[in-house]
Amino acid sequence: MAATNIILGYGETLTTKHDLARSGGEKSYPYQIAEQRQWLEPQLQWLRDVNETVRPEAKPRGEAVAKFTLHPTFLAKSHHPQALLTAAGLRCIGSRAAYVRPRKGMPAGAAPAETLFTAMLYVAGRDDAYAKLEQMLLSQKTAATHQKALCRFEQMLPFMPGDKNFVKQEGEALARLEVVLHASAHDTDIHTAFLSYVKLLGGKSDLSQALTVSGLTFVPVTLPVDKAVQLGAFQFVRVVRAMPSLRIGGREMRSSSVQVPALPTETALDPRIKVAVFDGGLGHTDLGRWVSEEVLEGAESTSAAYLNHGNGVTSTLLFGPIAEGAPAFPRPYANAVHYRCISPALQVQDGVPDIDLYAVLKNIDQVLKNNTFDFINFSVGPYMPIVDEEIHPWTALLDSHFANGNTLAAIAVGNDGDKEWPDARVQPPSDMVNAIAVGACNTTGSCWERAPYSSYGPGRSPGMVKPDGVTFGGSAEQPFVIYNALSGQYAHTSGTSFSSPALLRVGIGLKASLNFPLNMLAVRALLAHHAHRPKTMSMSHVGHGRFPQTIDEVLTCDDNEVRVIYQGQLQAGQNLRALIPFPDMPLNGRVTLRATLCFSSQTDPEHAVNYTRAGLSVTLRPKRSSKKTMPFFSAAKMYTPELEARMDDQKWETTLKHEHRFNVDTLDDPIFDITYGARLEGQSVDNDALPPLPYAMVITVSAEDTPGVYNNIRQRYQTLQPVSVRQEVRIKNGTGKT
Repeated sequence: MAATNIILGYGETLTTKHDLARSGGEKSYPYQIAEQRQWLEPQLQWLRDVNETVRPEAKPRGEAVAKFTLHPTFLAKSHHPQALLTAAGLRCIGSRAAYVRPRKGMPAGAAPAETLFTAMLYVAGRDDAYAKLEQMLLSQKTAATHQKALCRFEQMLPFMPGDKNFVKQEGEALARLEVVLHASAHDTDIHTAFLSYVKLLGGKSDLSQALTVSGLTFVPVTLPVDKAVQLGAFQFVRVVRAMPSLRIGGREMRSSSVQVPALPTETALDPRIKVAVFDGGLGHTDLGRWVSEEVLEGAESTSAAYLNHGNGVTSTLLFGPIAEGAPAFPRPYANAVHYRCISPALQVQDGVPDIDLYAVLKNIDQVLKNNTFDFINFSVGPYMPIVDEEIHPWTALLDSHFANGNTLAAIAVGNDGDKEWPDARVQPPSDMVNAIAVGACNTTGSCWERAPYSSYGPGRSPGMVKPDGVTFGGSAEQPFVIYNALSGQYAHTSGTSFSSPALLRVGIGLKASLNFPLNMLAVRALLAHHAHRPKTMSMSHVGHGRFPQTIDEVLTCDDNEVRVIYQGQLQAGQNLRALIPFPDMPLNGRVTLRATLCFSSQTDPEHAVNYTRAGLSVTLRPKRSSKKTMPFFSAAKMYTPELEARMDDQKWETTLKHEHRFNVDTLDDPIFDITYGARLEGQSVDNDALPPLPYAMVITVSAEDTPGVYNNIRQRYQTLQPVSVRQEVRIKNGTGKT
């Protein structure tokens, strides 16, 4: 152990609050008000004509909903047109991402058919409010601020029923639909009006089955499929889509003939850590030394397939992928509660298929409201690919539970990666911004690739890098070996259902192995920081790369490098200056700086394009004594071109990671300036009213051909100390010895 360099903690002792001088010039507008009058007046006239044809039953409060698309250069929260809308008597009730080719303001050299990322706002108001907006557009007396706001729009169009319908006109006469309403828990009049409208169309719905998250309500509806478009005529309907089923992943399990050793007699390494698994159940107490099972409402009956899946996931969480022939099982790092949340009985309830999607999520919601956990695994979820425009209720609800950063959740991305796009895309809730989405690679060896079945990204912005990374999930060449307590045998399988708990086990191991206050954001940052992606691999396929497979990979440093953990809180609108540990010894080669910064954020699911409320702006000052700065986490540096083209602003991403190599003479006591900015529903907010934002950052500084960097940093920065490793844990050094 004496020869092992352990990562350093207490990086936050190198941070100070520091005011930055800010400057901003006058915004350049691509359009003048005169040309906007010619362009937007016909659109507003058409909008008013359409609104007048809407039947009263589909128009609660006498309000209609329209689509207002911003010019791509006006996405910043400071350009939100809320003041204009309020003056007209309108309100913004949601938004989503859109792509548009503006009449002016295209980048130089843009292709003829190229479109730019922007925001489409959903605006609600009475007919007289839309008429007032038209008057403001045409009047010469309109305030200059409102005229400027009108110049930020590219389109003002009606939100037509066909725009909302994503149901294929085929299949059974009765369809099980999922309808998304622009309505919060307080909008009971809209809920009631919608139920009446569904009944008017010959359909059925029940608000007791609905889920409300923030400003959206997700409602199951049974309706003749040919009425789906008419359903979209209800003004506060945002989306009508087919109700997906619930996935329970993992490939076929094949028994192994290898003799299984006796289970460990040891208790968990750290029983204080709280871990939960939501899955198909256990059905036994053979793992009772470390795992208890709770059966949630509706999941009392079960099946062999569900129990096999639940046992495989839980076994992986306890022991990891098994090395067949090993004389003993590894000691579990922590205890767990397995919540049996799915059941064949939930698949069809009262003759209605796929009710499990909402019933299961409601049960999970109740558990999370009444309990706190450090780690959670989800290898279940809706069986559907994510879409750019909308947030699924599983994603929205779970993100709200984990927004405080106190829980690290691992989510399996799904096993449809071998299908055609977009069916191969990652599945909810792996598009969460407050969790780690885990894909699968095909081997534990050095020549790894994405497992063909592993669903892939990209995600949406924010949350572009999905999966966050991959870890071993099994393949035909190297199966994933689990201990199946139901049969008392090893079993061969594969799937992201098992790569997800395998990664979470490494995270739990980090927490359990240290006598150091490592928070969950720091665990997440360490896992992402040590993920490695060969440049030949697509970031959309493997995220940041293959995650570390053991805690040794994370806890130790080479002699020519130092790795430091920063943990703390950021104040809204305030800049935090973080000193980067740098050696004061002769360096023989170039210096590599790698940094990963993680935080969790409250979310606005009704504003998909402005989903996260918190964002970090980070600049690097390579030399502390110089005023020269450079962006470090810019989209052009962080992402491959395939993702960069889809980015609007990387600062709203909850995981920022980049690595840059410098010549020695370009660095001298470098620093990061980190500023926490916030928005609410895409708009500016009062920083004084916002709570502190927890963050975690991991920085690695390494110098080519320069031994002794680790010890030099330790001597120079006395407040940095190696994290304390528990006496029971044996860490290997670079030679493989302990």
